[in-house]
Amino acid sequence: MNKILVAYDGSESAMRALQEAAKLSRNGGTVTVVSVAEELPQFGRAAAMLVPEEHEERRRELREAKTMLAERGVAAKVVERRGDAATMILDEAEKEGVELIIMGTRGLGSGKRWLLGSVSTKVLHHAPSNVLVVR
Repeated sequence: MNKILVAYDGSESAMRALQEAAKLSRNGGTVTVVSVAEELPQFGRAAAMLVPEEHEERRRELREAKTMLAERGVAAKVVERRGDAATMILDEAEKEGVELIIMGTRGLGSGKRWLLGSVSTKVLHHAPSNVLVVR
């Protein structure tokens, strides 16, 4: 596999996705790790706002991911995005021309999934490449 994108949010399933990317890219593939901070809409204001703690958490997660991959001999590019998670993952995958998107799933219950939708479901339906969802 030459170009892999991993959607990473620090969760256990995202860590498993990162481990899978490390296995698949051992033969010289490139890995891009993307972390998306969803902005909170501000009523009465034109711009959405990102809580400062959220921004720092995303940076910490990206450092963690890069370190984990480096320990396994995989060089990675890390990208922090803001906005709707599925949209930003798809945008980054298209921009990078990846062959595979790897992501975890939080395993939302059917009620929450129906109400909120699932990032992995949205990515699966609209991805420009293959998608591997790990549990």
